[in-house]
Parts: sequence; C-alpha cells; structure tokens
Amino acid sequence: MSPVAVQELVLAVAVSGTVALMAWRAGSLSRSGAAAALILGTVCLTAGRAWGGFLVLWFIAASLASKVGQRAKEAATGDVVAKGGRRDALQVLANGGVYAATALVAVVRPEFEAVAAALGAAALVAAGADTLATETGTLAKGRPWSLRTGGVVPTGSSGAVSVPGSAGMVLASVGFALSAHWVGLLPASAVASVTLAGIAGAVVDTIVGAWWQARRWCPSCERETEQHRHRCGTTTIPYRGVSWLGNDAVNLLCTVAGAAVMGALLRSGGS
Repeated sequence: MSPVAVQELVLAVAVSGTVALMAWRAGSLSRSGAAAALILGTVCLTAGRAWGGFLVLWFIAASLASKVGQRAKEAATGDVVAKGGRRDALQVLANGGVYAATALVAVVRPEFEAVAAALGAAALVAAGADTLATETGTLAKGRPWSLRTGGVVPTGSSGAVSVPGSAGMVLASVGFALSAHWVGLLPASAVASVTLAGIAGAVVDTIVGAWWQARRWCPSCERETEQHRHRCGTTTIPYRGVSWLGNDAVNLLCTVAGAAVMGALLRSGGS
C-alpha cells in the first residue's frame, strides 16, 4: 500500500471513528452500532469524499428525525417496536450495508463507480425514505391503517401506512437524492431515478412488513407486538409472519429493493 493510500485510510478511520463516537455519546448508536458505523464509514470514505459525505449527511438527518418528539414517539410505540432509538450493529448494517458494499465495488473496480454510486445512493435513499416515513407517521396525531387488513392498527406497527408518513417518505426520498447530488455522488440526471427507486424500496419495506414480517403475541396484554419480551414483562409467543423475518431483515430488503429498482432503471435507460 502506498504512503498516500495509508494516509487516506488513517484519515478515513479517524473521521469515521469521530462521527461514531459522537453518535454514541449522543445516544443515537449503541456500542455495537458505533463499531459497525466505524467500519461502514471507513469503507465509504475510502471510496471518496462524496461517498463519505452522503453517508454522514444521511446519518445526521436520520438521527435528528429520530430525536424530534422522541419521548412522545417512544410512548406511542413502546408496546410494539422491538428496539429503541439507539441503533445497534444489525440496524446499522441493515440500513447502510448495501451502500457500503457498492462503495467497496467503487474502490476495487473504479470503472464501475458511476453505476455503483447510483445503486448505492438508491439503497441509502430507500432506507432514509423508510426511516422518515416511520418517524413522521409516528409523530403525527391519529392512528395508521394496515396495508394488509385495511383496519386501524397501533402506532409503530410494521406494514402500516398513514398520510403524514407517506408524505414524509416521498419528501425524504427527494431530499436524500438531492443531497447525493449536492455532495457530488450523483449527476443531476440521476436524481429523479434515484428518488423513484428510493420510494419503491420504502414501499417494498411496507409490503413485506405488512404480510411477512414476524409478529408475536403477548398473552397477558392480549395484543400483537414485535417484542420477544413485552414491555409488561411477559415472554411473547410467535403469532404470524415468517419467524426469522424481523424488522432488521425487512430494512435490509428495503435497501436491496431500492438498489434493484435503480439497476432496472439504468438498464432501461431511465437515468
């Protein structure tokens, strides 16, 4: 490895480590999440400043969105969601793993960087659109409805939709795609396609969450939840859905779907 490459790697580790440490101290990441963020951030910064810059902007936006009205959102979803606001390693990898993989492709095969950037940006935009949809929908008053049954469901239920959440999803996709262009990762001609791919990935997340994501049942409270041990202290039992398909796996599918839709658009000349 050349001295320049070593210096770039050291800088990437230093910057990623600083951001991960700050996020951990701010309560946005757990220790495992900070470690995963360090690895992903180093890979992306090694691919270039645009790659790292977009990841940092994405993380800041997602973290700020989770902090707005945090107590109210936790109170509204405490009976349902399995994890709190501190992202662990699985959550970090589920949201940013595909993006980091495409960054690695850009490092190993620079001739494919433009395609890798489009695919990676679409994956991260999809994750951001899904995150903002959840945060916006949870913060808004009223209760969402299930895409599967059409009935009203508790706030925080996977596969649920609402008007505020859907608006947040679309606006977030547009904003994140524009941010990817702003940092130099995408040309202007790719913004619209990446936006559409991001929305498509978030929609896939909702569909999979509604029909196949694992659900559990609390016999004490007699209510559906994603928690293995309900907030009341009762061990929950499998209820419906695919037992191994938890929220992290669904989030990973969201990013894969975003990248896949972007790949289809590229093949069809959509950007």
